[in-house]
Amino acid sequence: MTKTIKNLILGLLIVRLSISLALAAAGSSVHFEHLSIEDGLPQSSAKAILQDKQGFMWIGTEEGLARYDGYEFKIFKSNFDNAHSLSSNYVTVLFEDLQSNLWIGTRGGGLNQFNPTTEQFTHFRYNEMNPNTLSDNTVHAITQDSEGNIWIGTDGGGLNRFDPVTKQFTDYRHKKADPHSLSNDAVSVITKDLKGNLWLGTWSGGLNQFNPVTKHFTHYKHQLENANSISDNAVSAIVKDQQGNLWIGTKGGGLNYFDTASKQFTHYRHKENNLNSLSHDEIGTITIDNQGSLWIGTLGGGLNHFDPITKKFTHYLHQTSNINSLSNNSIRAITYDQQGNLWVGTDGGGINRLNSLTKQFTHYHHQSKNPNSLSSNIVRAITQDRQGTLWVGTWGGGLNRFNSATGQFTHYKNDKTNSNSLSDNKIYVITEDHQNNLWIGTDGNALNRFNPATEQFTHYQHDTNDSKSLSDNAVSAITQDQRGNIWIGTWKGLNLFNPITEQFTHYRHQPANSNSLSNDSIRVITEDRQGKLWIGTWKGLNHFDPDTGKFTHYTHKAKKSNSLSNNTVYAITEDSLGNLWVGTASGLNLFNKLTGNFTHFFEKDGLPNNVVYRIEEDDKGEIWLSTNLGLSNFNLNTKKFKNYNMDDGLQSNEFNADASFKSKYGELFFGGINGFNRFFPNKVISDNQQPKVIFTDMLLSNQSVPIKNTSILPSQKSTFGEQTRSNSYTLAKAIHSTSKVTLTHQQNLVAFEFSALHFSNPKKNQYAYKMEGVNDEWITTDYKNRRATYTNLPTGNYVLRIKASNSYGIWNEQGAALKITVLPPPWLSWWAYSLYCLVLIFIMWLFVRAQRKKIIFIKKVNEQLEIKVAKRTLGLQKANEKLANISSTDELTGLNNRRFIAHNLKSDIDLVLQKHHSLSFENTIEERNESDLIFFLIDLDHFKRVNDIYGHTAGDNVLMQIKPILKRVFKDTDYLVRWGGEEFLIVARFTNRNNAPVLAEKLRESVEKHNFIIGEGNSISKTCSIGYASFPFSLNNPESLKWERVLDIADHCLYAAKKSARNTWVGLSDINCEDENLFESVTERTEELIQLKQLKVECCSRKPNEINWK
Repeated sequence: MTKTIKNLILGLLIVRLSISLALAAAGSSVHFEHLSIEDGLPQSSAKAILQDKQGFMWIGTEEGLARYDGYEFKIFKSNFDNAHSLSSNYVTVLFEDLQSNLWIGTRGGGLNQFNPTTEQFTHFRYNEMNPNTLSDNTVHAITQDSEGNIWIGTDGGGLNRFDPVTKQFTDYRHKKADPHSLSNDAVSVITKDLKGNLWLGTWSGGLNQFNPVTKHFTHYKHQLENANSISDNAVSAIVKDQQGNLWIGTKGGGLNYFDTASKQFTHYRHKENNLNSLSHDEIGTITIDNQGSLWIGTLGGGLNHFDPITKKFTHYLHQTSNINSLSNNSIRAITYDQQGNLWVGTDGGGINRLNSLTKQFTHYHHQSKNPNSLSSNIVRAITQDRQGTLWVGTWGGGLNRFNSATGQFTHYKNDKTNSNSLSDNKIYVITEDHQNNLWIGTDGNALNRFNPATEQFTHYQHDTNDSKSLSDNAVSAITQDQRGNIWIGTWKGLNLFNPITEQFTHYRHQPANSNSLSNDSIRVITEDRQGKLWIGTWKGLNHFDPDTGKFTHYTHKAKKSNSLSNNTVYAITEDSLGNLWVGTASGLNLFNKLTGNFTHFFEKDGLPNNVVYRIEEDDKGEIWLSTNLGLSNFNLNTKKFKNYNMDDGLQSNEFNADASFKSKYGELFFGGINGFNRFFPNKVISDNQQPKVIFTDMLLSNQSVPIKNTSILPSQKSTFGEQTRSNSYTLAKAIHSTSKVTLTHQQNLVAFEFSALHFSNPKKNQYAYKMEGVNDEWITTDYKNRRATYTNLPTGNYVLRIKASNSYGIWNEQGAALKITVLPPPWLSWWAYSLYCLVLIFIMWLFVRAQRKKIIFIKKVNEQLEIKVAKRTLGLQKANEKLANISSTDELTGLNNRRFIAHNLKSDIDLVLQKHHSLSFENTIEERNESDLIFFLIDLDHFKRVNDIYGHTAGDNVLMQIKPILKRVFKDTDYLVRWGGEEFLIVARFTNRNNAPVLAEKLRESVEKHNFIIGEGNSISKTCSIGYASFPFSLNNPESLKWERVLDIADHCLYAAKKSARNTWVGLSDINCEDENLFESVTERTEELIQLKQLKVECCSRKPNEINWK
């Protein structure tokens, strides 16, 4: 696995794990995409959602079943005239079996089996005359066991088992006289565990565990006197977590966690005034994601995300002022698709889809009903001060301070009654100076200096009677240079502020002076590494030398291709390589300071839009741009742009000038017309999953071709397609399951529709198609025109190929293919010509057949030989593995032995050294501590006495009990070794060295508390002594000591622990010891180096100066 892929996976995990923390703050939101009846959904109450193995999304509603391909719905409804249509339009539950059949439960219409190939429904209904039919026509739950049986939960007929072979149903119902029967006949939900048991929720009988072997039900009901019982007997949802425990949703008792081992329930209820509790106690559905987090749909409280580790709930509710919020707070269905997108079905609000990748961009915006949200959506300025406080300047809403702990914004606005308030609510720019003051430029009403400590504003205004005052009250750019000077750009020139006299020096455009400012309307000011200023104006770029006071102009010249692309300069950024990037109203410019030439980048080069408002460089040296059509990421090495728009989670496609910032942690901020986004560029992950490409429809003369009716006689059936006597063409299978179609010469207008079943951002999916035999070049198209149309295809054989990309440009080059045969007219049919060649063809056929048989025979012989060789090789491999395992395992304790360490430690050592070298180069101290190996040597105190007093069998019993103790303390990936006799070695792999004392104490305490069984009903207590040291021993010089020497230092610590006081632990780590003979110094001058603070000692029960190192 490459480093890039590792980073990609890590980034995805970080994005998924941080969603509730990043987006729970007031004012921030996630973008739900909505699908409603306006989009083709048959009805707005989505009771069930499922993605099938092909990739289609299925939605069950109260008015039919819908199949969704990312763009269009295909509706399946009950039709009285069609026996193979859906039995009832009210769909309650969906399930896909192991054979890819879809099972649909309905209200009043029984059970349906849908064949995706023929797109026909088979009905199973209650028949009072036949006890082997479905017991009730309202179905709430469906699942399948490992033997292929279908289990159905009904509204009043109990539990049903359907045998797919015999087509018969067996029911299991409540019987008052049988305590082992079902507790209630209304079964709401079914799930199965790894042991094959079924867990059933009922509407009033609580939770049931059903053993299919014994046919017994075990009941778990609410008990008033038992706080550990289930909270409510109306169970609406059950999911099983990775540990095999259950999470149970109820109709009024909130969420329950059921420990299947202890049989205890833990309750999670809605609590007033507690935003971290469940939002509503009536639960409609639950699903669990790959990280073990729960997504809970409530009936009135919206969507909840529950983190089982923090025990906190994050709520996602409908907000009337936010079109991207949840559409409805009553939720009936939740599922994840193959791309990790969350689908939420609501009662009355249709479908909500949460793109997994939009969560990478946190969005803050104004919420009309939330006074602690952003004051205005038009963000013109962003900065973060040295204390990490985020400041946001808005157009009309004044200044905002963001509290990251509470997720709330504090507003500072103009107060006409307070002369110390903000001078104007329309803010252009915010900059922090070296004294921690904020300088704020407004639209025509003065410059503000804000003291965050006193929260007082000082105003600097233009005074027509004072030539040393600010040149203009419209302040559009502010920066502080390396010398501490404050430079202010206005609509009337550049100003230098003197903090002592509080006077301004003006630099204005002078038509007669070519060394003056090119234009007085300033947009941006940036200082480069040489201390020179770069100033963007409405009429070009200016280079200003503060020492000489001279300006050099760079403007657009129509006849000079390497001049500035446009004179309206919005952004100037010097990157870490010294490159100067200039954003203009028409293109991005890279300026070569040596030649004075500009390299241009436009929409044709990959920019989403030519208006470049702001430019920021991320920690990887890549450039991020805000435009009028989203954000763009530019890679300097590949010279390629990667673009993001509103569908990816951005506040809007339109951003604003001046509104960006990069924090000291590498986080980027960009503001626009609907709030602002914040994100870490290294966590913005592209979706590299190739989309599955599928044909969705075939049309003849612009009419969809239906699938053939089963009433057609067998003699009329065709494998690929058929022409009935009424000249209506039908398909033998659904087009997505068809590999070949055959057309007559009369069917001269044919079209095929297709889709990429990738739902992260389907409108950005791209398509290409070609008809081999007609055109060899790919024809590209987008989601709006997913149809390949051909007219008057000549007689012959063709292959129509479709390929598609996901929204990040990852193509499925294999795509989908459909063979097409166009038959000739009868007078040019092949059989007419075949009469002339019949004999020759027959001879050739015999030859080919003989050759084929020969080839098949040779192939079969070769395959048999290969199988024999493979079996023999596999046997030898298993034998070698068994010998290797025996040679590296201690026979008595089952632990690894010294041979294991010799064979396995080298790769760990190399990896640790590699990480430390890399981290030293990157100066990443925090990660360094996760890249250590800690050697623990453990010796059982006075173990000889056990053998002397109780015998060697007792001693062996003690040693054999050490392994489970070690496994409780250390990770599964750590090396546990019997080092010799009663001495054990543990190598804690890739562990923070700062955790060593915690592990040592936990091990010491575990041994001390353990009751060692020595046989014949006797038991004893033992203690242990522990010494440890970490590799690399010296962080400044990781290769100064080999691991064997570090192990000797751990042994040195063990000896000190035993000599000083048994039942204790001692550890050494290097602080700043630079002796050439480091090992001899550490082991022979231990006390001296500790006193000199060149060694750090850690111990359990004694002071460092009390340890006996002799």
